[in-house]
Amino acid sequence: MLKLYHNGNSVCSIKARIVLAEKQLEWESVHISLPDGEQLTPEFLKINPKGVVPVLEHDGRRIFESSIIAEYVDTLSDTNPLMPEDPYLQARTRVWGTNTLEYHDHVNTLTFASYQRTMLLKKPAEELEARYAKLPNRIRARKLRDLIENGPSSDYVPVAFGGLSKMCASIEAELENGPWLMGDDFSLADTLPLSYIYRIECLGLEGLWESRFPRVTDWYRRLKARPSMDQAVGPYLNEAQLAGIKAEGRRAFLSDDRFSEYLS
Repeated sequence: MLKLYHNGNSVCSIKARIVLAEKQLEWESVHISLPDGEQLTPEFLKINPKGVVPVLEHDGRRIFESSIIAEYVDTLSDTNPLMPEDPYLQARTRVWGTNTLEYHDHVNTLTFASYQRTMLLKKPAEELEARYAKLPNRIRARKLRDLIENGPSSDYVPVAFGGLSKMCASIEAELENGPWLMGDDFSLADTLPLSYIYRIECLGLEGLWESRFPRVTDWYRRLKARPSMDQAVGPYLNEAQLAGIKAEGRRAFLSDDRFSEYLS
């Protein structure tokens, strides 16, 4: 039995759900409300001491880290094999999984400097202080505080735009060799960075690739058309939520000249 501890709008949870959909596997959903801080409760910290989602539980055994979960899920069914057979391509696929740790950090920066900041600033100051104190990773806690206090003015934000621009450039270069990241065949490599691209679009920042990276634009269009994308996102995010996220993202970043080189 597969059980996924996840959040509807978590980029890493979306990554795991895309692969579960591609593999056509049934799974039990345990939804963790990140805005309410359920990931930092003693109950969830017993499940994952890092206080992050997703966590996959398979017959009582737990697997952590979304890229590892994605590769593990691929082994559970012969339906639509996603890992290339060639060992060299397998290694290259795993590099994309490693790279997503950096992509996540950058996307997290833009998320908490915009719409999540707006949500969290509505909470009482003492509640925010309590949240910072509960975070197991003290570096993450300091970064979160900075993003909530400074928003788009945070020094983390230009670094994030630069890193995500490099991500798009890397995907663009890889797509010179075929329609997918591993060449002719759709694979796990395409699913690993997908949710981060999706979050950037949700923030209204698709100009990051649409203005400069035509192969990325076409690749993303084809990925969004796959049924797995709708299955991974559709049940969890409605149009009103998406519109609110996009409005906050554009308000935070599009009028700031510091980021115009990436978005125009």
